[in-house]
Amino acid sequence: MKLKIAICDDNSTHLKLAEDLVTSYLDNENRSYAVQTFSSAEELLSEINKDHYAPDIAVLDIELGGEDGITLAKRMNLLVPMCRIIFLTGYIDYAPDAYEAEHIWFVVKKTADRYFPSAMKKALQSLENSPAAVPSIIVREDGKSIAVPVSQILYISKVSRKSLISCKDTEYHDTRRPALLISEELREQFIHCHQGYWVNISMIRELDHDVLVLENGIRIPISRTHKDEVRDRFFDYFQAKRSSFSHES
Repeated sequence: MKLKIAICDDNSTHLKLAEDLVTSYLDNENRSYAVQTFSSAEELLSEINKDHYAPDIAVLDIELGGEDGITLAKRMNLLVPMCRIIFLTGYIDYAPDAYEAEHIWFVVKKTADRYFPSAMKKALQSLENSPAAVPSIIVREDGKSIAVPVSQILYISKVSRKSLISCKDTEYHDTRRPALLISEELREQFIHCHQGYWVNISMIRELDHDVLVLENGIRIPISRTHKDEVRDRFFDYFQAKRSSFSHES
């Protein structure tokens, strides 16, 4: 999995320092990653809110000129609850306040060469050991961010300009369109069978002409535009599943 790393500092020199620390550590660990840098809390929050950006690790300064890094971290705890946060700051006096946020580590810039690798290691271990690391879609509903496991989702449908996330036992609503809810890493798990429907491929029981029948009996239409792609993906998925079962037997 390619790690997504966000770095936020309003000082361009310190921003480059943080980026060098991150890339040096991840290169040494042979990790696949993508780094995005931001010069303000507002810029980072805009990327999260508008473009469905969900970093795995965020490296934040505390004094950011506008909104401070601690407030930013608390907001990120709500918007991207899986994100681990490393404060990289020049002021140790902020340490007690920094721990008001969740999933955080604190490193002072002047000792970063010594302590930053340890913070990165712990952040990565925390990510990998988290029960929430199961494939999930982050749904924002009524001011809350909810990690909904893909294994519970039947389908996602477009209702006006919003999304209905239909699960086995409940449903959720999100103001973002389905295409923005489903991250790149999860695209293979869903079949876009109709302009307004994205179906969890593991929940399909059968393909009945122009309809996908789900395991609970719900029937989802297939549009003419998506018919060939749906058929190909349906048969590829179940052929791979049958092959995997045969090898296990």
